[in-house]
Amino acid sequence: MPSVRIRGPAARMTTRDAGFLYLERPHAPLHIGCLCVLEGRLGIDELAARVEARIARMRRYAQRAVPVPLGLGHPSWEDDPAFDVRRHLFRWALPAPGGPAELHDAAAALLGRPLPRERPLWEMHLLEGLDGGGTAILQLVHHCMIDGVAGAQLLEALLDAVPRVEERALPRPDPPPLPGPVRRMGTAVTEAMRRQLTLAGGVAALALRPAAARAQIRRLREAAWSAVQLATADVPELPWNRSLGGRHALAFARIPLAGVSRIRAARGGTVNDVVLAVLAGGLHRLLRARGIRTRGLEAVALVPVSVRRPDERDGLGNRVSGMLVPLAVDPPSECARLAATRAITDRLKANAAWSGLDALLALLDGVPAPLVAGVGRGVGVGRLANVVATNVPGPREPRWLRGRRVEALYPIVPIVDGIGLGLAVFSYDGWLHVGLHADADLLPDLEKLAQGVLEAYAELEGGV
Repeated sequence: MPSVRIRGPAARMTTRDAGFLYLERPHAPLHIGCLCVLEGRLGIDELAARVEARIARMRRYAQRAVPVPLGLGHPSWEDDPAFDVRRHLFRWALPAPGGPAELHDAAAALLGRPLPRERPLWEMHLLEGLDGGGTAILQLVHHCMIDGVAGAQLLEALLDAVPRVEERALPRPDPPPLPGPVRRMGTAVTEAMRRQLTLAGGVAALALRPAAARAQIRRLREAAWSAVQLATADVPELPWNRSLGGRHALAFARIPLAGVSRIRAARGGTVNDVVLAVLAGGLHRLLRARGIRTRGLEAVALVPVSVRRPDERDGLGNRVSGMLVPLAVDPPSECARLAATRAITDRLKANAAWSGLDALLALLDGVPAPLVAGVGRGVGVGRLANVVATNVPGPREPRWLRGRRVEALYPIVPIVDGIGLGLAVFSYDGWLHVGLHADADLLPDLEKLAQGVLEAYAELEGGV
């Protein structure tokens, strides 16, 4: 069956989206992942039929990231004339016995492969042979296409709220050919000139509106202060805060959402406070097991913060800022850890800790694309934080794929040189699904962290 052809206008990447392309390294791919575990067997033809039928809802998934010659602009999203769903689908058989270890190892090996730039930047890997007769799908999407919230929307487009849904593919018009180098350069230069004129007009308008001018100056001051804080932050070095070796490791855990809600009701705070405390409790146990003192240790998490407006809810791309959150790895008890976490997050929210970094990222929109690309390719994130920690809400009710019930949805956040550990949480069907991603050489005992997270939750839940 031929693939769906989607016609749509090209769009220029935003600076935030393009930044993930510039920051990617061959040994550190920057794609967001999700491991979907299904009840029963699913064939590759069935998966292809589902993606074919739903791809029209996700136009970006049939578009390539096309670079501009000489880097005169950020890449543009162009319809791929050679788009074929099956070029993005792969089938693998797990080695016996097909248990969690085999599944994690296979997914980790696939996670380490960069996505080919000559086609749309996503893949799905069908993993067969799970113990008990199940199937898993590893979904990989480059971070330049989506953030965590947009990734959750992708799952909503692919999955069903009822077991049986009739598939109906839309018409398949052929897309236009990709624009040539001269046209790409001309379009990029024209857009850059138009953007500069818009900025100049904005400056002139501010001169006539003193209140707006003062607000803009305040935002610039906040951005500058954020830059100083990020550059001078005293982040301790933990074993995984080094250059990556290229081998990846994955581990997963599940926590009942009802139990988290009981803890929140009894101890106060938010669900996210409980999540951060449980993750910090897992790190506390891992560090102690490695002989690392936690007394007085202030580990730091880079926590993405969605800045999507209500009218941007269904959009792709990255509408995300972030804040640096101290993790309470010091307290010996989980109740004290949760209390410390609540105090930390209350202070950060009162100070709108993400707004300064968001203003800094917005400033980059006015920086010429060649300069942004040069900086992104020449520098790394470095010791900005010890870990990346993200928590994204998902469907509260069960979902199905071609009649197979989705048993679990484990999120995977990318890691980079200097931050070799990512902690991701995704809520689905009454559970918090925890995905742990690390450099296999820097953190070979990642399973101990997963166990530590479960132990931290059990201690908190037992005290309610």
